[in-house]
Amino acid sequence: MKIYLKDLANIADEKIYPVAIQRYEVENNLFLRRLENVTGDITFYYGSSDELRINYQLSGTFICPDAITLEDVEVSFDLSEDEPVVSEPNEDGFFLNETKSIEDMVLYIVVPEVPIKVVKNKKIEYSRGDGWSFVSEEDYEASRKDEIDPRLQKLKEYRFEEDD
Repeated sequence: MKIYLKDLANIADEKIYPVAIQRYEVENNLFLRRLENVTGDITFYYGSSDELRINYQLSGTFICPDAITLEDVEVSFDLSEDEPVVSEPNEDGFFLNETKSIEDMVLYIVVPEVPIKVVKNKKIEYSRGDGWSFVSEEDYEASRKDEIDPRLQKLKEYRFEEDD
């Protein structure tokens, strides 16, 4: 389904576009592989100041790559917003050019909400080699907890003189 800006110019009350996307593959995005089970609706209406506005309620699942293993990780989302529709990309609001498909519009809405780093909850087995190994950040911090800062090492040798 396509949304044409010219069709929105003459709406009397509101125009509702239902969204039901089972699976949508995303290309050229490092942080998002696909969208799944996206449902909701996108509503266009004219506000009190006779400006075109958009209201959307969308929920679904992001399929993102794991930051360490690159396996698929499911991340749920639930978005809701109401903002003005603008015709220039540098203005504040929802930019809508002449024609957009529902899938492109949903992608335009959800991409800013995609998490940059996703890690699975399960315990990860890190690689090891002869004299080296990868460790998690938590394990690294725990190993350095009792280590003295080398800049302050000399203070440990300092002895206070007592006055008799």
